[in-house]
Amino acid sequence: MSGQPAPAAKPPEKKLPPTHDAHQPSRRVLEENAVDHELIRSRLGDRVLGIETAFKQTVLKAAPEHVVDVLRCLRDDPALKFEMLTDITAVDNMRREDFEPARRFTVVYVVYSVAHKKRVRVEVSVPEQDPRVPSAAPVFKGAPWIEREVFDMFGIIFDGHPDLRRVLLPDYYEHFPLRKDYPLTGRGERDNFVRAEELE
Repeated sequence: MSGQPAPAAKPPEKKLPPTHDAHQPSRRVLEENAVDHELIRSRLGDRVLGIETAFKQTVLKAAPEHVVDVLRCLRDDPALKFEMLTDITAVDNMRREDFEPARRFTVVYVVYSVAHKKRVRVEVSVPEQDPRVPSAAPVFKGAPWIEREVFDMFGIIFDGHPDLRRVLLPDYYEHFPLRKDYPLTGRGERDNFVRAEELE
């Protein structure tokens, strides 16, 4: 024996819960995203600019002037029956390396087929100057509320919307917080918002 104390035992490593990215997609999710591209292409024809798979989900690219027809066909065609609008959102592409002002924003529609248990995304590019796209209200009754949020956060105009106005921020607010050129710390709004009692 050397007389030296034995080395202290290492504490057991803590096992952290897996991150969202570490989870394997469930079989149900994989099946929902397994969409027949040729079937969609045969039904939509030249109304779509392209069909691709991104992040394991089928993405349809459409021009603004065709997006309502695309959504209507996805909903009404018996072979497709994407009758549920689950989301409308937008992406500001300003920080991308391949950024072009003509494609600054991407409006994203997510539709789901309850009958076939399938899901697709429809994406529409709109320009930096005068960003606008037709409203999906004629196709989906729930679209106006979601479009109001996109308008509120990104400033994208939905032509033909029955009541396009802010839904989260006050009407007098002049900025669009989810645009990439909007500072993370804001523009001093918390100190300058009009108080409720001042509006009375």
